[in-house]
Amino acid sequence: EADDLIATLAKKAEARDLEGLIVSSDKDILQLVSDRISVLNEPKDTLFNPAKVLEIWGVGADRIVEVLALMGDASDNVPGVEGVGEKTAVKLLREFGTIAGILARPDALPGKLKDKILSSRDQIRKSIELVRLRLDAPISIDWDALKTRPLSGPALLPLLKRYEFHSLARDLESKGAVERPKAAKSFSGSYRTVLTRGGLDEVLSELEGKTFAVDLETTGLYPYRHEIVGVALSWAGERAAYIPIGHRALGSPEQLDAKTILDRLRPVLEDPKSRIAGHNLKFDFSFLARAGLRMKNLWFDSMIASYCLDPSRPTHGLKDLADEVLGRTMTRIEDLFDKKPAASALKSLPMDELPVEKVAPYACADADCSLQLAEALAARLKERKCEPLFYDLEMPLVEILADMELAGIRVDPGELQKLNRDFGRRILELEREARGISGTEFNLNSQKQLSEVLFVKLGLPPVKKTKTGFSTDEEVLTSLARSHKLPQVILEHRELSKLRSTFVEGLLAEVRPENSRIHTSFNQAGTATGRLSSSDPNLQNIPIRTEQGRMIRRAFVPEEGMVFLSADYSQIDLRVLAHLSGDPALGGAFRHGADIHRSTAAEVFRVPESRVSEEQRNRAKAINFGIVYGQQAYGLSQSLGMSMAEAQEMIDSYFQKYPGVKEWIERTKAEARDQGSVRTLLGRSRALPELRSKNGPARAFAERVAVNTPVQGTSADIIKAAMIRLAARIRREKSPARMLLQVHDDLLFEVPKGALREAAEMVRVEMENAVRLSVPVLVDLKTGANWADMKALEVPR
Repeated sequence: EADDLIATLAKKAEARDLEGLIVSSDKDILQLVSDRISVLNEPKDTLFNPAKVLEIWGVGADRIVEVLALMGDASDNVPGVEGVGEKTAVKLLREFGTIAGILARPDALPGKLKDKILSSRDQIRKSIELVRLRLDAPISIDWDALKTRPLSGPALLPLLKRYEFHSLARDLESKGAVERPKAAKSFSGSYRTVLTRGGLDEVLSELEGKTFAVDLETTGLYPYRHEIVGVALSWAGERAAYIPIGHRALGSPEQLDAKTILDRLRPVLEDPKSRIAGHNLKFDFSFLARAGLRMKNLWFDSMIASYCLDPSRPTHGLKDLADEVLGRTMTRIEDLFDKKPAASALKSLPMDELPVEKVAPYACADADCSLQLAEALAARLKERKCEPLFYDLEMPLVEILADMELAGIRVDPGELQKLNRDFGRRILELEREARGISGTEFNLNSQKQLSEVLFVKLGLPPVKKTKTGFSTDEEVLTSLARSHKLPQVILEHRELSKLRSTFVEGLLAEVRPENSRIHTSFNQAGTATGRLSSSDPNLQNIPIRTEQGRMIRRAFVPEEGMVFLSADYSQIDLRVLAHLSGDPALGGAFRHGADIHRSTAAEVFRVPESRVSEEQRNRAKAINFGIVYGQQAYGLSQSLGMSMAEAQEMIDSYFQKYPGVKEWIERTKAEARDQGSVRTLLGRSRALPELRSKNGPARAFAERVAVNTPVQGTSADIIKAAMIRLAARIRREKSPARMLLQVHDDLLFEVPKGALREAAEMVRVEMENAVRLSVPVLVDLKTGANWADMKALEVPR
């Protein structure tokens, strides 16, 4: 084990007269403490040397093994002797010297303790072996290779970036601890600040009908709350201009007014012959659209390009990409301020209070690097055959998502306030109920206190151990709730507390007072599968299957005279699986309009479809979707509460019915291992280097991802294609329908009551024909006066 490797290394160092420091909070590691080896318990800020071990434990380090063998150690599954704690163990060893001494004189022990010690002799010996660390791990050490050396920038920086230690790399550079590699570019271009109409016209003449980049500086991230401070434009490498609009710092120069600037920018930014580049263009588009200027021909977003090239990349930030792709270190926004703002404050910054001369080069560099990245990443997209995905699917979505964000969705603040009060009352009731059941006062939100109540006071069996004690996570509480009331109460308390703070109170804080609408943000580059995510607030995570979640959704309402229209792809992941696998039985079931879960249940449980129970259908549904997510017998057994043998038998029966799915899964994993990546039907690629890992769990996880990504990613691509078709048709036909939200496989619209049927037909046709599969793609339509109480809407095909 890891401790044995540490012990071996420490003792080898000691033998060479080297001092060793072990950082660990494990008690058994203290057996290694000597004049040359010390142990730092960092959480408790305690450094153990021989004197400290004796002071705290009452015995020397050479007796730690025997103390733990007598008292036991639950974290390492060391049983110990029942009823013997730390104090008793230490007292016995101080009196008898060793465990051997105790066992040699059992008659000297008190009656009950004598019986416990004698009946546990074998267990004590076993415990000693469990606790004693091995010192013979097969480790060969090149001691010279371990010597510290001066930091080498050309070698170190690429290494830090390869392993994504971006902050560390920046810190080392800023402190002069390393030099940048010689390949890094130095800036030698020309940036200018525009303060006059003549200067503005001169810049605009550079842009007419050309490719250029746009970058806005604002007081924050949200167009409905924040203001534009300036506009940066770049038309060639290392050529850019900054047009300040709203700088209010003391001594700021006179600036052109916003109306003049926007009016003069309009012909260029709305010229369909221009090609506009940028980084996170949705941000710039939204602020300008809010100000009445809609950019045309959004050609290239370097953030989205980076996402298409590597969706698993942890960050697609402009500064990191410029560093990696262009070899250029850029100033970070927090470095503009004398006192660096906290990360949590970066959503709203007083850029307008900064001097123009400080912001201008920063903004120009943003526009300049965005344009240079567009040129560099465009070549990579072509090389990786990602151009259709980028230009035909992702880029058209930028403007659509911006419009959805700007539209927002209306809520009833009074309903949310009522929910807030109701949830608060119920939370207090649950706290009283929990204390009544347990017979003690405790904080339900304290993991330590809850663990004490569950596993000590009530004596419930611990399910799993963490470094801080026995776990009380949702999985553990769900397991315990089958046999005791208190875990059920805790689970409901947690759910309600989360819903109240995250959604009810969170939504109330986001409501715009002028129109009672909430404006979420859709993130195109937030998931590795291609799905959109939602934030500030996250409207995709409001539960739909619980009554409390439906109560929250009920607060979402359309404008007067309008209704909601919901369009949800029916079992799209399974239809995609049928298409990709080509399994005749699975595809046939969809082509014949069969209930796929009932059909699967009939095969798995070996009963006629007419006799399939609702429970059997639900279990078959879990199998169907579990297969899509690469679930194995263990995962299925956990989700359905059955043995692994039963789960494996159900999976085997599934593959007997759909052998083509099994063949596709194995083929997909083999191809992924060979190529190091997987692709969706529309060409979205995801690298999976872990498929070649020597680490079993990491490799198994990557195999599950390899199976899931082509399915879920294709489903994500399909709804994106549908959104593009719908937006084009709405614009072409001047439809009054408004697309408001995308939640996984579902689109939500706001439609005038009189135009509902026409809009529903349009939505159904465009969604069902967005991408052709070998099986029918169907959409379920619903309508209602709020987001919760939606009724099925039948539209003839």
